[in-house]
Amino acid sequence: MVKIYRLLLLPCLLLSVLAEAQDVHFSQYNMAPLYLNPAQAGAFYGTARIGGTFRDQWLFLPKDYVTRSFFVDAPIVRGLRKKWGDWVGVGFYFHGDRSGVAGLGQSAGGVINAAYHLALDKKGTQVLTLGGSYGTFQRSIKRDSLRFEDETSVLLGGGGLPSGADRTLINGLGGGSQGGNNRNQDVAQGQGYKSISVGLMYRVAINKTDKMEIGLAAHNLNRPLTGLFEPRGRNAQPVGGIDTRLPMRITLHGTYDRKITDKISISPSLLFQSLGSTTEIVPQFQAGYQWDSKIKFTGGLGYRAADAFILLGGARIQDLQVGASWDLTTSQLGLRGGFELAANYIIKLYKKPNVPPAVLCPRL
Repeated sequence: MVKIYRLLLLPCLLLSVLAEAQDVHFSQYNMAPLYLNPAQAGAFYGTARIGGTFRDQWLFLPKDYVTRSFFVDAPIVRGLRKKWGDWVGVGFYFHGDRSGVAGLGQSAGGVINAAYHLALDKKGTQVLTLGGSYGTFQRSIKRDSLRFEDETSVLLGGGGLPSGADRTLINGLGGGSQGGNNRNQDVAQGQGYKSISVGLMYRVAINKTDKMEIGLAAHNLNRPLTGLFEPRGRNAQPVGGIDTRLPMRITLHGTYDRKITDKISISPSLLFQSLGSTTEIVPQFQAGYQWDSKIKFTGGLGYRAADAFILLGGARIQDLQVGASWDLTTSQLGLRGGFELAANYIIKLYKKPNVPPAVLCPRL
């Protein structure tokens, strides 16, 4: 009987291993700049920038597959070469992700980003940026939602196990050294971890109508240990013996903006990501129409290789940018793809120049 219950615990172990592959991804990746590359911190003209993204991966399915993110960043001080226009940017990034019936989640308690923007010419048409980030993350799972063949008994915390069963793995989901006392808690907190990332970006204004940016980032540079099981001690293995080392995530991204006429522009972009043995390739093409001096509408298509076509739409109203996307999956689920809303706003606070009044003294 004890062996049977140990076999039933196997899905829990698989969840902790699969947690290694769980990672946030957005169809509108350029609307989440700090998640994309820490070198994006402060890479804009203005006082501060705030934004966020909401994504529902399977909108019409009964279980949640939801991601929420928020960021704020600002260029704070000038760099070492003031005459060349160098500057330093900082930012903060947060996100929360929850998937499936067991609520497998990942949350960022706060990621600090910093970047140094180095002008390559005095006109500021070329900028090379080096950035880095440091943040804390936490994984979690809803233990009371894990049900198996006997739906009258909740495997974790339901009290249905016989006294002779091995509860070691169940206690390991307790979120602390006293995991066995937390069996009745709904959410089990896994082992928290800290992640370090670095990024590099190059931006150039080729001429009055063309500009380009390309970036490369390495996330989880320190390859932290993570899992759903809390360790017994500082150097001990987690309860249950399950622990994984998070693989490095490599991100390569680029965008080319071209102004065709005073009204029409195009903007092709590309995202390539690699996490362990998995890769993600997302080319996109968007066109813009300048409605008037304040409003610009955008729309286009994208494709996530071997996964989904992406419909894109949005608008820029002065310093406010909003966007929406819909994933048309290539699987049997058809139109039941991910729905995404995103927005960011650039705050501009400038002191009005104090110009002394001119006194005209006519010559008599």
